[in-house]
Amino acid sequence: MTTNSNPIRFAYWVPNVSGGLVISSIEQRTSWDIDYNRKLAQIAEKAGFDYALSQIRFTAGYGADKQHESVSFSHALLAATEKLNVIAAILPGPWNPALAAKQIATISQLTNARVAVNIVSGWFRGEFHAIGEPWLDHDERYRRSEEFINALRGIWSQESYTLGGDFYRFRDYSLKPKPLDPLPEIFQGGSSRAARDMAARVSDWYFTNGNTPDGLKAQVDDIRAKEKAFGKSWRTKIAINAFGIVRQTEEEAKDVLQEILDKAIPEAVGGFHHEVQNAGNASPEREGNWARSTFQDLVQYNDGFRSNLIGTPQQVAERIIELKRAGADLILLGFLHFQEEVEYFGEHVIPLVRELEAQNAPHAQAAE
Repeated sequence: MTTNSNPIRFAYWVPNVSGGLVISSIEQRTSWDIDYNRKLAQIAEKAGFDYALSQIRFTAGYGADKQHESVSFSHALLAATEKLNVIAAILPGPWNPALAAKQIATISQLTNARVAVNIVSGWFRGEFHAIGEPWLDHDERYRRSEEFINALRGIWSQESYTLGGDFYRFRDYSLKPKPLDPLPEIFQGGSSRAARDMAARVSDWYFTNGNTPDGLKAQVDDIRAKEKAFGKSWRTKIAINAFGIVRQTEEEAKDVLQEILDKAIPEAVGGFHHEVQNAGNASPEREGNWARSTFQDLVQYNDGFRSNLIGTPQQVAERIIELKRAGADLILLGFLHFQEEVEYFGEHVIPLVRELEAQNAPHAQAAE
């Protein structure tokens, strides 16, 4: 494994959904309201975070009882910051690409091109039923998402856009004004064959659930091989989820993890486990997100404990470098107490990561 010579980037989950990032009754000094989130965005920007990722949920469940809509909330955070990039989650089905393209183009114009999108193919069947949206089979959801992404790019880049797709139709559509350059980056997630193939064909960024360095490397190697097979002309960048518990001692960090697990809410975790394993096992090869997740993994929604960013600042920095060597370009972080811990992470972990990157740079250059 060789280290990417570019500095690894950092993102945080925007808590625009109530309940925090773990399904546990442990104290979480995190709020889903706008005042808290504006301040958090400003703290993150100052701390050295590059991105924030807003969440998309339409219905209550699994501790997430209240939800602010992702695109409008992302715009509010962009208006409160100067450098931070905000990734707005968008769900095909409720959104049409014409609406999404128009919304994001306007926000790009208003915020100096700092908005990006995360195309979420959908995992929560009950949510689709609740809002009257058809629930497609697993691979059909990814086919729709890929067509959605192609439509966004076409609308944003072409003077007159036409598409006769299976899911969307456009005829000589001209969007003005278009987004500022560079065009909004397109993120997507998923662990299934369909998700990885979509990333290797059309996405700028691929989000994966928390994983070990070896597990991550296997996913990255697969995407690189598929990019070559598909003839993709640019490199898909890789982002991995992690839940950060950074404390002065390793024992203290592990005690916090144990408290989270001891205070897990069994009914909520069990309900989430049932729903997401149905989603993960729905892929033909039964390798979607959460297909192999344990109860402990799912106490943090996206297997964040698996990435093992739990320990002292030095330990966490070293593990981030291991993930970078495995192919990560970005670490997406959740915390118990977002404002305090984002600030602490920026002060105590990111500088150590930059030192380690500088130490590894000659080796990385020699390997290229």
